[in-house]
Amino acid sequence: MLRSFALHDGHSGDNHVGTLTYDTETRVFGMTIDADIPIDDLPLSLEGFAFRGKRELSHEEALRWVTGRICPPGRHNIREILRDNGLEKYNEFGLLMATMAKSDMDELYLVEG
Repeated sequence: MLRSFALHDGHSGDNHVGTLTYDTETRVFGMTIDADIPIDDLPLSLEGFAFRGKRELSHEEALRWVTGRICPPGRHNIREILRDNGLEKYNEFGLLMATMAKSDMDELYLVEG
């Protein structure tokens, strides 16, 4: 099943800046950064991709963005973090859903739908 999430930037008035997709069967991420947003107006975590001309991100690129927003698997207290989020084992998508991509790096967040 393909799940789709609007990527919003709270810093710029909750503007839609892209879309993140995740296929729950194949465990494949995808991301699109809105083409009409100037590079300078994008959050830093997306700016680098757009600067290199990447507005359609591959699974690997989208996964790199995701892993930059969640706890790494080697984190000191990862077992407690997984348990607190209802996860039995490390799962990037599960951890991303626990925070809806919110991070202290910027004001991006996901809205499903």
